[in-house]
Amino acid sequence: MLTGIYVRVSTQEQVNEGYSIGEQTERLQAYCTAKGWDVANVYTDGGYSGANTDRPALKQMITDIKQGKLEAVLVYKLDRLSRSQKDTLLLIEDVFNPNNVAFISMNENFDTSTPFGRAMIGILSVFSQLEREQIRERMQMGLDARAKEGLWHGGGWDPIGYDYVDGELIINEYEAEQVRKIHSLFQAGWPINRIRNYMNERYTTKTGGWKHDSSIQSALKTELYTGVINWKGNSYPGKHQAILTQETFDKSQKLYDERDSSKNGGKRYFQAKHMLTGLLYCAHCGGRYFAKGSFSGHKPNRTYRPYYTCYSRAKTNKRMIKDPNCMNTAFAVVKLDEIISDEIKKLIFNPYLLEQATDADDNSSEIKAYEKRISDIDKQLERLLDLYQMGLSQKDEVLERIDKLNIEKERLVDYVEQLEDDEPDLSIEETKAILLTAEEILNSDEKEKKRALTHSLISSIIIDGDEIIINWAFN
Repeated sequence: MLTGIYVRVSTQEQVNEGYSIGEQTERLQAYCTAKGWDVANVYTDGGYSGANTDRPALKQMITDIKQGKLEAVLVYKLDRLSRSQKDTLLLIEDVFNPNNVAFISMNENFDTSTPFGRAMIGILSVFSQLEREQIRERMQMGLDARAKEGLWHGGGWDPIGYDYVDGELIINEYEAEQVRKIHSLFQAGWPINRIRNYMNERYTTKTGGWKHDSSIQSALKTELYTGVINWKGNSYPGKHQAILTQETFDKSQKLYDERDSSKNGGKRYFQAKHMLTGLLYCAHCGGRYFAKGSFSGHKPNRTYRPYYTCYSRAKTNKRMIKDPNCMNTAFAVVKLDEIISDEIKKLIFNPYLLEQATDADDNSSEIKAYEKRISDIDKQLERLLDLYQMGLSQKDEVLERIDKLNIEKERLVDYVEQLEDDEPDLSIEETKAILLTAEEILNSDEKEKKRALTHSLISSIIIDGDEIIINWAFN
């Protein structure tokens, strides 16, 4: 029986529980030998959580299953596949069973080829998910307790103006003076982009400098500087020393609110209406996405429902159409905004994900998407040339279509080359600084601030059917 061995371990599990990659692999290979099974491949996800299925080796294994390369999947324990009951059952019901692939867990000693094995998987999945939820609950309780005690929650980075020493915030005088300077300039009437330029030319911080408007906004909006701890919508007296007086902070907030929607030097701070405008690209045709909408219902309950769609599919702007036959997925604005916000929040509460993302191959997902489109263009060109040679279609029309495809291909090839040479827009430390106020912004109703935050953290988002590929600015 052609068997795929799947091995997963998160960093913390390897330290605490001894589920090393090598140990799992050795035991599973020995198990296959004892059973007389042939090992087709070993799929290894090192340092990945079992909380979701966004893991490269797991995705490759699913692809191989659908291509008929496996007859069985073997894991050391059920929770190596997933700690989510929903994900486990979906993989079994939607991937393994339809492709006649047995799922075997060595430790629990059952497989899905029997009714008993299928029943046991459902039961054990419940306990795997329960364990994960209990861990999350204990961690949240610990963070709640720290906030009530007036202590910074930590998370792997220090806010500008402070150093995190032995579990407490200690003022960094050089950076603290920069925070005060930003408030002083803002209250003197300086626009944010001018403050950013001024600070970036003269000062450095632990994150590198003041390269983005969002870093200035964070310094203006972070209430931590007044000596309080904000946590889950509540404020607690902090044990750290304040950098700003409450009066100074309140004055900046009042000015910020007054100027937030007004013009600044002939320019608005942000001009696009929706959070993701300017970031979205179509993986099918290489075109941009934009937001449009329609009204539904009758007065007084008439509602406007905007959604993001590809220009090629919408055909509202001829200049923006890359492929008139493109039918890539459209997303409701509220749905896609929420998906991206959730991905940013994952970075806020799990610093390991941030470190992990910076280790990934730069721009690889975006490059892959555009290379797929280039491959599709080559196939179309081949078919058109056949039609031209056989005289089965109007030659002028065929030649015009060939010219358009060649132009698009050249543009995509140039873009891929640029991506391969791109350096990250953000350093890891700059990203951490931006994330300090990210949760507060994402949970607010301030659309312009949400858009500024999103555009600071993300370079582009590729839509490929139901798959959403985020290219982070720090990657």
